[in-house]
Formats: sequence, structure tokens, C-alpha cells
Amino acid sequence: MSTRPESTGLTAQKPVTLIVSDLHMGDGGRGDDFVDDKKQFARFVRQQAQSDRGRRGEIELIVNGDLLEFVQVFPERYTLNSPDYWCSEEESLDKLNRILAGHPESFAALAEFQKPGNVVTIFPGNHDVDLHWTAVQDRLRSVAGNVNIELGEHTYTRYGGRLHVSHGHLFPSIDPVNGFKNWRHPILRLPDDNARPRLEMCVGTLFVVRFVNQLEEKYPFVDNVHPQTELVRILLREDRWGLRTVGWLGARFIIQHFGASLSAGGNDDIGPELLGAIRGDPFFRERLAELCRDLLGRPDMTEADVGKEFGSEERIAELLEMLLKADGSLTRWTDVLEIAKPAVNAVGDGSGSTLSLHDASQIDVRAECLTIARNMWKAHADIVVLGHTHLPQAIEENGYRYYNPGSWTRYIEDPSALTLADLEDDNSYPYELNYVRIEDDGGTLRSELVCFERRTTSAAGAA
Repeated sequence: MSTRPESTGLTAQKPVTLIVSDLHMGDGGRGDDFVDDKKQFARFVRQQAQSDRGRRGEIELIVNGDLLEFVQVFPERYTLNSPDYWCSEEESLDKLNRILAGHPESFAALAEFQKPGNVVTIFPGNHDVDLHWTAVQDRLRSVAGNVNIELGEHTYTRYGGRLHVSHGHLFPSIDPVNGFKNWRHPILRLPDDNARPRLEMCVGTLFVVRFVNQLEEKYPFVDNVHPQTELVRILLREDRWGLRTVGWLGARFIIQHFGASLSAGGNDDIGPELLGAIRGDPFFRERLAELCRDLLGRPDMTEADVGKEFGSEERIAELLEMLLKADGSLTRWTDVLEIAKPAVNAVGDGSGSTLSLHDASQIDVRAECLTIARNMWKAHADIVVLGHTHLPQAIEENGYRYYNPGSWTRYIEDPSALTLADLEDDNSYPYELNYVRIEDDGGTLRSELVCFERRTTSAAGAA
């Protein structure tokens, strides 16, 4: 655990606090969402270090959750495939080493920033709960300097409680799927006493591990679609029936784990159609058997075995999940599923009206964040800063202020018109790299939302 106190981690409050959120630093390769093509974060940190306040060591830089993208980096390192347990300490450490190697200049800038006495503070989020591991903290500090890591709190405070800072993933009204039952101590013992401890798995991470990561190689922008349920809608809008079956698989996952429901604007016939094709089409069974032999390590699988082994919708979904995880197989097996497409399209007209996702996908996130901020104002906070949503906000009411700096990733405001083809080129989307600046001016807190750099053009036509 952190060697510094968890309440503030500071021996003295700095007069200037800078807050960024949701950098999602990956390994620097394809699919890394962190905007680092021009070394933006390193330039930002060094710019602050060279300011008058920075040279005097009077700044605390807070990363308000999801600095590090453990969930998507080196995905093959996590093999447990459990709905309850995430990485071991060794697995998290291996993922961290990939991140450190991917963005050395960013971590070097953080180390340099601290030399005059400035402080770097990290609050973990749902994508970097791995920071709870001691070995992960030690390794990060060996590269980024003696960063202050504060753990286990719902909300952190500064300036005598006048500033409240929270990543936001623990508020069910904002996000019902990325919370943790044991946030104060998410390191769990497995039922097997000989097994190494593991981190708690949250449902949102499980969705990324089992569904999103498998699509990212071909569609690298797929994990930037918010809320996560919107990705299922995109798949269900596809013209190709094989790709719609991937949406069907995602919808089943959401029903099981997210507590969302599906209501009909048409009929959910994908599962029954697949089952009917397996039962009645020997050519389709033989093509599935071929996939099992070539992609799943089942050399003895026959057409007859397919009929016996995959005779229910549940077993078909399990087969598709296994195929989804097979490297480079997406186009091949979705092409095979086209064989099962009904002669009359029973799953809608491609408009996305076939299935409607409710609950988790119907939250007005910006309104909910403001409600949370108002409640914190009642608890004597003058300024509230949240993250997690990737949606920038700056609101003042009656002298109270609420901010969300958004993310240091590319984004799309309205995903309702996106297609899978739009998700293939993540570098063409806009970004807005913001931070919140707070300064204690003789007892009065001055604050502003500042944009360090932005790009406004978007491949999907958003400005």
C-alpha cells in the first residue's frame, strides 16, 4: 500500500492545484487511446514546471483516475477469465511495464516536475485499480518519481474541504457498472488458499475483457464509444447479419451482468435463427466444425459433434465468445454466420430499431454529475471536480463551481449514427485536452477550466 497518508498525502497544501483526468495511457501501439502523437502530456507537465509557481515548487498536479490503461494493455496476460477476479500483482506489474515502455517521456516529465518540490498525486479509477498493488506502486515510482498515490476513498479533499475531487465511477447514478464492492481494499483472496490474491473485477472491466478487447484490433476506436451499451446498438445496426450476431452476443452479456433490459421494437430472433440453422443445415454445421478445428484447437470436431454440442442458445453464445477471442478470426467467423441469415430479415431493417437498451444506457450523465456536485456543495465544498465520463463541464451556480476536465483521449459527442467502419480509424477523431486550475489567492479559491490543446475535426463529421 501507499507509504504516504491516504487522507491527503501532503505535508502542506500547495497554493496551486492542477487536475487532469482519464489519460488512459496504454502501450503506445495501435489502439492506445492516450493522445500522445505530439507528446502533449509531457509538454503540458514541463510547461507547468517552468511557470513561476512550478519553479518554486508550489503546484500539486492531481490525476483524477484512469491515468493508466491496465484493462486493455497486454490483454493476453490476464487468462483467468473470471467474472469475480481481475489481475494478480504479477499480471498487473507486467501490464504496467508495457505502459511505461510506451510513454517514457510522459513519466520522465512527471519525475522532473517534482524536483523543485511540486507534488504529483494519483487517485486510482476503475481502469487502474491495479495501483493498489505495492509492487505496481514501487515500479511506477522508480520511473515517475515519488508520486503520491491515494487509495480507497470515494472523494478526496483539499483546501480544508473547500475542494472535493472524485473520479466518479463509484457513483451508481453516473455509472452503475464500474463500481466496486470493496474499493477500500479491492485485493481479494480466492477460495483456493494456494492461489495468489487478485483484484476485484468490476462489471465494466469484464465487458471490456470479454467483448471490447476482442473487437479493438480491427476497430481501435471501439472502446471510446460511451456508454458501453451504445456499442451493441452499433453492431445491431450493421447490414451484415454476421456482425449483428456479435451485437446479439453483447446484448446477452448486458442483460446478464449490467442489469439492463431489452425491449422489442421488433423481434429478437437472432438466437433462434442460429439455433434453427444448426439443427437444420448440415452445411452450416460443417463450416462451424471447420472453425472449431482451425481456430479453437478442436481437431476432431465433426459436423455431427456441432449439432450435439451446440444445441441451445446458451451454448451457441459460448461458441461465439470463444471465436471472438481467437486471434484475427472476426471476419472469418462472421462470414460463416452469414450462412444462417434468414431469407426474410427477421431482425429489423438495419435502422437499429430492433432492440432498445434501457437502464444503463438512459442516464443523463451531465445532469447526474451536476446533481452530485450540488450535494457536495451542501457538504461545504466550494469547488467540485469529477472525471470518468470523458465529458467536459464547467458550471457555476450561486458562487459554487463544478468541473469535469474530460479526458486526454479522442471522443465522439453523439455515437447514435456511427457504424463499425467509423471505428476503424481512431486517429481521425477530435480531442480536447483540458485541465482544471485552482489557486488559493489569500483565502479565496480562484478556478478555471483550461484547454491545453484541441483538435476539432472528426472523421464522423462532428465538429
